[in-house]
Amino acid sequence: MDSTDETLIELSRKKIVLLILGACVFVALGGWLLSLDGAAVRSERSFRGFFNEVWVVRGLGLTAILFFGLCGLYALRALFDKKPGLVLNSSGLVDNASAVSAGFIPWSEVVGASVYEIQGQKMLVIDVRTPQTYIDRGGALRRLLNKANYRMVGSPIALSSKVLKIDFPRLVFLFNRYMYRYGVAPDDDAGQLSTPDGLDALPAYSPHEGFEPLDERFEPRAEPGGQPLNWSPIAVRGTVGSGGVGILVLLASSLDYLFQIKVPFWAVALVSMWPTLAFFVAVPDFLPLRFVRPVQRLAAVWYLVFAAVSISLAASRRLEGVELFLMGFILLGAWPCLVALRGLRAAGED
Repeated sequence: MDSTDETLIELSRKKIVLLILGACVFVALGGWLLSLDGAAVRSERSFRGFFNEVWVVRGLGLTAILFFGLCGLYALRALFDKKPGLVLNSSGLVDNASAVSAGFIPWSEVVGASVYEIQGQKMLVIDVRTPQTYIDRGGALRRLLNKANYRMVGSPIALSSKVLKIDFPRLVFLFNRYMYRYGVAPDDDAGQLSTPDGLDALPAYSPHEGFEPLDERFEPRAEPGGQPLNWSPIAVRGTVGSGGVGILVLLASSLDYLFQIKVPFWAVALVSMWPTLAFFVAVPDFLPLRFVRPVQRLAAVWYLVFAAVSISLAASRRLEGVELFLMGFILLGAWPCLVALRGLRAAGED
């Protein structure tokens, strides 16, 4: 493989550690749900209606353990992987970042690309001439996942920036740059991949014609005033999301136990989980900073206020092991909120 004009993108240890921590939180939550006694589930005042069904609680617990356990194992393997997460050069690209890494893909195989988004997580989907070749790579489990990828996004190859030392707009920018210079024109005259806002678009599939070095424009344009929190959706779910679940349970049970107030489940869920949704959507990759900053500030303050209220109410009654476990979730979720407030404060001082 020719390594001329090569760019190596390393795996981000910080992102991987956050992924492992988030996976551990949800595996622990799944284990707790499985450990609950059937009679306790049916009579538990922290749950509401549908969630008082034993099979629902058991199913949620098992699903959390299996799904997030696999995510954690993948992240743990990636943590000790010394190879670059992604390699781009004149011959093709090498994917070593995804759970079902495609390996080497020559530019002669690439016929198109698109951005696919699911639950706020963006992926760079690479269309190839012979998708079955990449579906058949690896063992039985890997082939099954490759086929699932193909059915979901139309290609067995989907790249994400969630464990790479690069953000998604720059990943798209780099891919456009190499595809423009070394890609082979497809038979059906497919268009170029659309470039995210803030980066210059490049014409695709016109190799070696008038290429201009773009190193000086590699970084996306940044607005003055610093950057607020811009964690990946997985990191948000693993921290603020788990903390929101803790607030939800402690707040609902405390209101019922201390004041005999039965607040509708949807209302408590909205109050508890709103910061998760805010941090999930209000990030610089999705919205302009003039909208991101006030939403993140409100979400961080909102979370910290209700975290203090729920912990205070729970502490005023007899605490059990479950409550202490949930308080740990809430404190974990306070971490990104404090980071966000610190970043926003620094931005205001610039």
